[in-house]
Amino acid sequence: MSEAVLPARPRWLLRAAGWLLAAAVVFVVLRRIDFTTLGSALRTTDWRWVAVAVGCNVIGNTVARVRRWQALLEPIPNRQRASFLDLLRISYASGAVSNLLPARAGEAVRVIELKRRRGYPASALIAAQLAEKGIEAISLGLLFGLCALLPGAQLPPLAIAGALAVAAVVVLAVLPRRAPGVAGRFLHALRAVHAERSWVRSLLWSLLSDAVDLALVGFCLHALGIDVHPAVWGMVLLSINLSLLLPATPGHLGVLEAGAVVALTAAGVSPGPALAFALVYHSVHLVPGTLLGVLALAVPWE
Repeated sequence: MSEAVLPARPRWLLRAAGWLLAAAVVFVVLRRIDFTTLGSALRTTDWRWVAVAVGCNVIGNTVARVRRWQALLEPIPNRQRASFLDLLRISYASGAVSNLLPARAGEAVRVIELKRRRGYPASALIAAQLAEKGIEAISLGLLFGLCALLPGAQLPPLAIAGALAVAAVVVLAVLPRRAPGVAGRFLHALRAVHAERSWVRSLLWSLLSDAVDLALVGFCLHALGIDVHPAVWGMVLLSINLSLLLPATPGHLGVLEAGAVVALTAAGVSPGPALAFALVYHSVHLVPGTLLGVLALAVPWE
C-alpha cells in the first residue's frame, strides 16, 4: 500500500537497487562454487529422500499453511465463507504466479480471488495477509529458539530469534483484546484477528508448517550425504528466510540458493555440496508447487 504513494521514478529506482543487491549476493556466492564438485554431489544424491521431502511438503506443509491462513480469515465478514479446498486452490494458484513472475505477484492473487469469488473485503484480506507474515515470523523464531536448546548447539542467532519470538507472543497475549477508538477497515480487521484470538490457532498451524520445513532441510541434507548438527538445519532455514527479504526474483531463483550456501559454508560444508543442497531443496518447493498451481489456475471455478 505504501508503494502507491511513491512517485514513479523513486519507486523504479528503489526496485532497481533491490534487484542489483540481490544480483550482487548471488554473484558473490557463485564465484565460490566449484561446478565439478556440484555435479558430483548431484549425481550421488539419494532421490528416495528427496521423494520423501516432496511428499511431506505437498501434504504436511500445504495443509498447515492453508489452515494457518484459514484461521486468520475466520473473523472476517464475507458473502460466502471460503472452504479449505477454496483456500488450497487459491494458495497453489498464488504460489505459481509468484514462481513465474517477479515481486511476489502471487500475493495479490489471494486478495483478488477471495474478494471476487467469496465476497471478502479487500482491506480485511490485506490485513489478514499482513498478520500472517507476522505469525510466520514469530513461529519461525520459536522454532529457531528450540533449535538453540538442542545439546551441542552454539549458534547465538538462533537463540536471539527465539527470545524475540517469545517476547512477541507475550506482548500479543497481554494486549487488550478490545481496543476502543480503532478506526478504518484495515485496522479494524487486525483488531478482529487479535480480539477473536484467531492468531493463536494460526500460530500453532504455522509452527507445524515450519517444523515440516525444518524436516525438509534435514531430508535434503541426508539425501546429499551432508552430515551436520540439527541446529545447523535451523541456521540454514534462518539464512534462507533472511535472504527472501531481498527483492523477489521469480520463484526466489538464485536468492534462496545464496542464503542456503552462506549458512552451510559457514558451518564447514564445501560450496559445491552446499549449492547442490540448495538446488534440491528449492526444487522440492518450486516444482510441485508450480505444477499444482498451474493446474489450479487452469481448472475453471464452479
